Amino acid sequence: MKKTFLIILFVFSFLYLLPMEMLFISLLAMLIFEIFLRGNKCRVTLFPGAAIYIWFLGNGMAIGIYHVILQRYVPRQVLKDMIYVLFPFIFWLLGKNVAAEKKKVLMDLFISGVIVSFCDLMSGAFQIMYNGVAGMSLYQFRRMIGAGYPLTLITLFLYMSLPQEILLKKRRVYGCLCILIADILIHFSRITILNACVFLLYLRTKKDPVKILRYIFLVVGGAIAVYTAFPAIFQNYIDRISNSFTEISYDQEPWDHVTIVTNWRGYEVYCEIQKFRNVGMIEKMFGGGFGAQLDVGGKAYLVTTEPTLPFLHNGYFSILMIWGVVGCIAYIFMLMVLYLRGGAFTGKERGFWKSLVIVMAVDTIFVHGLFFSTSVASLFFYLGILDRLRRGSDKEWMRD
Repeated sequence: MKKTFLIILFVFSFLYLLPMEMLFISLLAMLIFEIFLRGNKCRVTLFPGAAIYIWFLGNGMAIGIYHVILQRYVPRQVLKDMIYVLFPFIFWLLGKNVAAEKKKVLMDLFISGVIVSFCDLMSGAFQIMYNGVAGMSLYQFRRMIGAGYPLTLITLFLYMSLPQEILLKKRRVYGCLCILIADILIHFSRITILNACVFLLYLRTKKDPVKILRYIFLVVGGAIAVYTAFPAIFQNYIDRISNSFTEISYDQEPWDHVTIVTNWRGYEVYCEIQKFRNVGMIEKMFGGGFGAQLDVGGKAYLVTTEPTLPFLHNGYFSILMIWGVVGCIAYIFMLMVLYLRGGAFTGKERGFWKSLVIVMAVDTIFVHGLFFSTSVASLFFYLGILDRLRRGSDKEWMRD
């Protein structure tokens, strides 16, 4: 097997299997190994907006260490936050250093994504057959089989965006697409639907309506199959979708145990707003740094074993807590710079790059975001590969 394919497969597998600390060490080891194989040559070109990103690291560390010295923060929490924020850069460097010829690396991305999605699908099927689903709620079902990762959806849209680069026979392609769609549907993820809408906006398939109908047929057929297999869970999922806006509302007072459980995301934001109102002006502007924690009135046990929360489901309010108002503005500006870099590409590659950036911005609202979700940070792996391929005309970057 090719080295590039194995590295990509390992990256995707580690993302699914390893906890945060082990994932960081493994990715760093792979990057060092890849550099060693290249004769200690490392491509360290920074991503667009990296100057702002460096500010995030420096500001978070400086304020976090200051609070450690004053014994307000635990060093482990500061280190943990720093590792989370380093993930995008590590994924970017991996993407820059493993990419080879365009068609080969895109094929490797697609095949690796299908393999890992298939393993995830089989693992979920085994859990369902072993434990059964009778009487299960949607929450219990997803806790049993996992929440899924953006990897499967991105693999699907990689093919939809650049089908000419995926050199497989039609039967094999349809088999792969069925695996991807089944793995997406079985996890009942609302954020997946939202991300899919983002990708569809950038897909540019107006010239081929037959292809759109084909995908719609596969999705509808898969949804019917899922409904047939899990009718109660499917209905619970529809109810969750219809209740999505209620779950993120934070102006609901008074809060009791029932409203906190059913509206957890909104309650997190409510607690952060209360904290923000009570801190000094400097912390309002620049945040509490790495290691900052949110007290949620003794309710943290609902989602973690820790007494407080290191970050929220809404990533923008996590940024507000750690980097303040300046950090929120800087984050949006960094994503804007990253998005505009998509203009350097041509055709559907431009749309694929821009859609990935918009997914980062959207996911920051609902699933921790770029700095505190390894699955969102992994999007930088794709960006690193795309940026490397954009430089393909340069012989130095094409030498493998």
